[in-house]
Amino acid sequence: MVYHLARILCLYFDFEGIVVGNNDTNHGVFNYDLVFPSISVEELAASISDDDVLIAGPAFSSHCFGFKCRGRKVMYIQAFTTFRLLDCRFDHYVSVSGFVQKFISNTYGIDTIVVPPFILVDTFPSPKPWQERPPASILISLKGDNTEQILLLDRLKQILATRLPGFSLDNIFECKRPQRELIARMGECRYFLTLSSAEGFGLMPLEAMAMETTVLGFDGFGGRDYMRSGINCAVKAYPDIEGVADQILSAIANPEYAEALAKAGRLTAQQSQYTYGHFRKAWREQFSHFLGKAM
Repeated sequence: MVYHLARILCLYFDFEGIVVGNNDTNHGVFNYDLVFPSISVEELAASISDDDVLIAGPAFSSHCFGFKCRGRKVMYIQAFTTFRLLDCRFDHYVSVSGFVQKFISNTYGIDTIVVPPFILVDTFPSPKPWQERPPASILISLKGDNTEQILLLDRLKQILATRLPGFSLDNIFECKRPQRELIARMGECRYFLTLSSAEGFGLMPLEAMAMETTVLGFDGFGGRDYMRSGINCAVKAYPDIEGVADQILSAIANPEYAEALAKAGRLTAQQSQYTYGHFRKAWREQFSHFLGKAM
């Protein structure tokens, strides 16, 4: 998403983009249409000017760019677990979800607006009809601390082995696969299980909804902006892994209910606030106000 913010500044505000750090524009997950030159983190403080705009996520808070760097500084807060302390010396902050917005306000006293990320639904392949997918097909996404994720998955397997003998949870999908491959796989399974305990927003479950796949697992806190358990998904709050097991069993035992959740989820994912057009318009407005320039 930070790349897309730089792209907006280049296209609409006559800036030139520079990547700080590793300039890998084709790292196997996403492909980018603009390739920016790069400088090292060490070179940033010496090369940035008062006329430049530094865009960063909160994970870079440990670098203390707010203290070290000249120029105008904007932070898109896409998570709440990727930093020990937030760099509070930026000039402008935008949150990715209502949960992040409240967390930042309650913890640091910084007021932010919310601009959700986007998904490119129009570019997704047509999903296979839900009824034609294997009845117990579950695509499992493990994201975050690997030790914690394996522990949660093992506990879930233990519960399901007791309550539904012969059932297997082995269809784990590596999150670092190319996005197009992930999206296509979502459309082949009836269920998408996310065990990520904490997300700023949670983009993959929304992408699964777009592929009319029934979302199960944890809401990740940030997912509460769009997840409505029992309406467009069947999720629990961390750490209720026993409740997640209940949701899985209920969905498998009631395919009509599970399919209805998937159809409602697809409608959620198609809402205008999750389009690139909405994202671009919201950020053009933010940059216009921040820079004092007309759109």
